[in-house]
Amino acid sequence: METISIILNFILASGLLGTLIFFKSKKRKEAAEADSAEIKNTEQVVAIQSEQITRLDGRVEKLEAKVDKLEIIIEHKDVEINQGRRIIRQAYKCKTPPEECPVLLLQKELNQKKDKSHDKRH
Repeated sequence: METISIILNFILASGLLGTLIFFKSKKRKEAAEADSAEIKNTEQVVAIQSEQITRLDGRVEKLEAKVDKLEIIIEHKDVEINQGRRIIRQAYKCKTPPEECPVLLLQKELNQKKDKSHDKRH
């Protein structure tokens, strides 16, 4: 009877040991699969973000070009405003009536030329 008990204990113990080894192996495999899935998901997120960054870079470049154009337009407008101020100051100093003031007559002539060139462009 003791021999049978030893044999049964051995079979049961080795079965338990085999089961523990099997589950440990299975647990490692599942952990590796989970890590692999996490890496794949991370790679997909990085690819999507990289694509979005590239798209945003293109938009930023377009906006920078527009800003550059607007800065040029603003500079031209500032020059025009400063010229207008100078003309007003000079016309104010002019002793002749406004209809005969050479400063105002010259300004009128320049405005007409500017309007004609503007009309030709549009």
